Amino acid sequence: MATIIILLVFASFSGIWAQTDMACKSFIFSKNYTFPVELTYERRGGQLSEFTVCLRSCRNMTESIMFSMLSELRYDYFYIILGGGPDANTGLIWVEGRRVDVTFPTDDAEPRRSTCLSWDSPNAKMVLWVNGKINEKKEFEKVGRNYIDPRIFIGPGQIFLGGKPKLDVGEITDVHVWDRVLTTQEVQDYYHKEGNLGNIINWRALKYDGADGDFTIGAFHCKS
Repeated sequence: MATIIILLVFASFSGIWAQTDMACKSFIFSKNYTFPVELTYERRGGQLSEFTVCLRSCRNMTESIMFSMLSELRYDYFYIILGGGPDANTGLIWVEGRRVDVTFPTDDAEPRRSTCLSWDSPNAKMVLWVNGKINEKKEFEKVGRNYIDPRIFIGPGQIFLGGKPKLDVGEITDVHVWDRVLTTQEVQDYYHKEGNLGNIINWRALKYDGADGDFTIGAFHCKS
């Protein structure tokens, strides 16, 4: 896990700052060695004890994608890996020292996948929604950690696991983060492209910091 933290910190040193409306656009990570993009926001000096992240991806990604949230440089971190290639229907969630392996539905013919994940740290409850429906629920022994001004990253999962992407990773879009657990109705609204935008990360007014040339921004169309 120390390797993950080092890579995340290094990735943020040589970046570019931008803010833009990313509607209908996506991050496209190239086949070159790619550092993650840091999604930035106005830090309020507070503590985050629960949150929900929603994003859309392609079902046929050739490499994995990882979303991570890191609190300072301690062990209060969280991440989700969306599988790619032959493992495109699998995922891995790591939350405060707990690993959860998940399997995504295989009866969905749509080329795009909507994923929402909530974490309630005080009650140690995790819920994963796929395409507006609950896919996984877990309750753990309570630890009650708070995330202090967390840093948020997204990028190729293999980078964090010590490897290099061999092919195009795919497209990630419509990333939103809230400082609370969304209701099932709110998650369904997100799936149907309705409802509120994230109050921590808002894809329609996105600020990000990424290494120049390591990724491109393009239309979200999910190549077959």
